[in-house]
Amino acid sequence: MGKTIISIHLFLASFIGFSQTTPLSLNTDNSELFVRIDKDRLKDVDSLYVVESGVGRDFITGREYRGFYFRSDHKPVLFYGRERTASLVYKGRTYGGLVLQYDTYLGQVFYMTYHNWDASQVALDSDNVSRFDLYFDNDTLSFRYISDELWPSFNLDDGFYEVVYDGTCKYIIRHGSSHIIRNGLDEYDYKPIGYVMINSGFVKISSRKQFVNLFGDKSKEIKQFVEDKRIRISKADKPQITEILRLYESL
Repeated sequence: MGKTIISIHLFLASFIGFSQTTPLSLNTDNSELFVRIDKDRLKDVDSLYVVESGVGRDFITGREYRGFYFRSDHKPVLFYGRERTASLVYKGRTYGGLVLQYDTYLGQVFYMTYHNWDASQVALDSDNVSRFDLYFDNDTLSFRYISDELWPSFNLDDGFYEVVYDGTCKYIIRHGSSHIIRNGLDEYDYKPIGYVMINSGFVKISSRKQFVNLFGDKSKEIKQFVEDKRIRISKADKPQITEILRLYESL
């Protein structure tokens, strides 16, 4: 939380400094001026990151990520406040030891850079991110940018999904949130949605009956397994769904 506050102060300070030193013309288009200022700020972020990790300019191609949820009790950032490390595959090159966050409302991955007491948040260009992994104490989340170019049978919206199981069957999760206004404040309701592909096309996991019927002529065996294990499909965790898919592939 302290790091986020630092980034807010940095942004406000830079904006105030800009407004004090660079006069804006009223009733004119100042878009070119703001583009120049944005490029100058990106250079500053680049220098911070190179000092910290030695990564070159190719990595800093995103734009500043501006947090819009600071007064929200429920924030759209995935597992906000939980410590994590991360790795990234960017333009085919792998980077490790990063501080990555994922905005579940915008579907955007961003990273934070630190040098002494300076901090900045930069949104990565999704077109150049093929994968990123978030490492928590008790779990690892592997995200891939999925489209029909990656999987020809993909029938959902393009974007980042957590790939939980990638065998003959596939199991992915979309970590999303919806925006609402509560008591005059922006709030974000986080709701992950799991999808499985058994034969062709991804289907949302909902009820037990619906899920079991996806397995066709093996539905009877899957139903018995679910009952024996007392798995509640609507509340099943990732290992349970994965175990069911592995069983199906072995039948």
